[in-house]
Amino acid sequence: MRDELARSGLLCAPYVGDGIVIGRARLPAAGADVMVNVDPELEERPDLDAAALLAAVARILTIPTAQWRQIVDAIAGDIEDAVGDEAVIETTDLRDDLALRSVVVLPDAVLLSFAAPKQFPDSWIRAQLDEDFEVVEVVVDEKDDDVETVQFESVDDLLDHLSTSDDS
Repeated sequence: MRDELARSGLLCAPYVGDGIVIGRARLPAAGADVMVNVDPELEERPDLDAAALLAAVARILTIPTAQWRQIVDAIAGDIEDAVGDEAVIETTDLRDDLALRSVVVLPDAVLLSFAAPKQFPDSWIRAQLDEDFEVVEVVVDEKDDDVETVQFESVDDLLDHLSTSDDS
């Protein structure tokens, strides 16, 4: 799977970790460079359809902007419905605050992870999409304070960091 993703050019410098292919990619509709995890779920599905999984990765990375906006609107709408009439401190529209951080592609779903630094600075917004990119579930998870988050400007910077970490 890693080799096929590398040949496709969809992911930058894909590598395998714990049976999952991981790489960086651009999702133009979201205006973001994100980490993409491709999980073939081999323990549940030993007869992997690599072509279908590769097509699912390509579909989410090339999603039209209008369809992306519908997804973001549905996610924000679900959260706004859950909050209801509670008073809010931040008046920024959640749709403008959601920043895509990662994408997980599974054989039958896509999982999205967003930061919302103004409205939910201590949480991740996670959404599950079905095969047709309809929002199935939205969850607000607290960030784990024990986990250090490190951001890199480029994949090269990340690889440099990893190679110097291995040497120490």
